[in-house]
Amino acid sequence: MLRGRAFFQMKDSRPRILFLSNVYDASYVSIRGEEIPPCLSSPKRRDLFACIHEATGAPLVILSSPPKALSRRYPRWLPPLSTTFANFRQLFCGNLDAPKIRIPFSWFSYALHVVRHVRRGDVLVLDNFELIYVMAAWLCRLLYGSNILLDYEDGKHLTDRGWPRLFSGPAEFFGKPLIQGAILAHPSLGERLNPKIPKVLVPGFYIPLRQKNRAPKPGADTRFIYAGSLDDPRGIHLLLKTIPLLPDSGWRLDITGSGPLERNVRQFTENPKFAKKVVFHSVLDAQAHSQLLSETDVGINLQISDNAVSQVTFPSKLFSYLSAGLRVISTEASSVKPVLGNACLYLSAETPEALLELMIQIIQDKVRQTDSSRLESFSIPATSQRLSVFFKESVPFFA
Repeated sequence: MLRGRAFFQMKDSRPRILFLSNVYDASYVSIRGEEIPPCLSSPKRRDLFACIHEATGAPLVILSSPPKALSRRYPRWLPPLSTTFANFRQLFCGNLDAPKIRIPFSWFSYALHVVRHVRRGDVLVLDNFELIYVMAAWLCRLLYGSNILLDYEDGKHLTDRGWPRLFSGPAEFFGKPLIQGAILAHPSLGERLNPKIPKVLVPGFYIPLRQKNRAPKPGADTRFIYAGSLDDPRGIHLLLKTIPLLPDSGWRLDITGSGPLERNVRQFTENPKFAKKVVFHSVLDAQAHSQLLSETDVGINLQISDNAVSQVTFPSKLFSYLSAGLRVISTEASSVKPVLGNACLYLSAETPEALLELMIQIIQDKVRQTDSSRLESFSIPATSQRLSVFFKESVPFFA
């Protein structure tokens, strides 16, 4: 009897991976029942959680604070909520979603939420240097001596503008001493951390379809897609300047995403000359996005080299394109070529003329073949193996 009790106590005392992240999917949006900002990082987080679980064998729980409403202006109390994300348990804390006080109120409600669910021996993984996560992590380090890792998706202290930078700067400063190991989305992010801690590069996930490198049907238009943020750092302005230079036939362009240049994109869809050539889909859910990729031939990534965003982020949409079997046009910004090698077709310069030249070559089927041999290192099994080594180096329990 005592042996059985000891067994269950030992089983219950296994360390868990507690991911501090505000990621969410369509299931949460449906439960929430109101318009909230799209969560563009959910596809990558889904695959990352699966890899971490496979690498460690540990239970994984996501601890989150509810996102703000997109259009509602009156205060509303959002009660605690238990749901799932990618088959992992997700627990949202309660919070008062009210203008002016939502953010500071969430710091305390979330910190109590995390402390309430953490137990000694658990491993915390922070989703970037966010002040809300750093505050909770410090409490857990002081109370439980928690092991704390970082999923370093971007250098927010360099990319944030305006008042958010008032929070991201201190978050990085006070968060660095906590970090025992880091999962890096971009190679240069490791330079911002203690050189002695373990690090592993996970820029994205290659999950190939059965049919790859699909060619358009003879006589059919070549379909291009741009997906992601509609802003200058991601280069949407280059694409918009290229559209009027393209031939009158042989192509179609789908654009999906949101951002400050959305109005500029819509102007092309309202222009009779391009109304049937350029289609804007706004933000799509995961299923609709996958369906659109399956109907497309070429993915476009135009991240700009001399922008700070490119020094600390990796365009994970490239893995979505490549996994869907698309040929890919890309700049070399954000260490894309060192990471992916010749899996992409690279612009000779970050100009509309260079983009036009490459798009016409593809339309005329004169483009060279790409080499996908390096992509297997970013598959789920290969990434899980690298993460297994990383966790053994970072957390004594897994050694």
